[in-house]
Amino acid sequence: MKKNTLPNFIVIDDDRTNNIICRKIILSVAPEAAIETFFDPNAGLVHIQSAYGSHEANNVILLLDINMPTLFGWEVLEEFRKFSEIVRNHFKIFMLSSSVDPNDRERADNSPLVSGYVEKPLTTLKVKALLYQSKEMSLN
Repeated sequence: MKKNTLPNFIVIDDDRTNNIICRKIILSVAPEAAIETFFDPNAGLVHIQSAYGSHEANNVILLLDINMPTLFGWEVLEEFRKFSEIVRNHFKIFMLSSSVDPNDRERADNSPLVSGYVEKPLTTLKVKALLYQSKEMSLN
């Protein structure tokens, strides 16, 4: 099975409206993109572990909210860290947040699991930048 050259997108955010907005914005830039959204971070983690455990799985841009009631984005990252290297290697994780706390941005910048920090709301320009950055990273 040949991998799709366009990465999949997964959005994990407890804000259902933001998930709808993200889907619409991503599709406006990449109409053929596969997008999955999760309101519950635990359901997102279960899906990631089960769907991306093979070398043949497509690469993914994960947009992860920081402030959620069941698990903070940082706690999701700690669970993600426990996944196999095969799973982890499929992902470029971007913290997607409306947080104005400079510590959140610094923490994202210092995390080896995080590829970047994206301020809400997601825009077409930001999606294009994510796709470009994801492409550049896959060449390294």
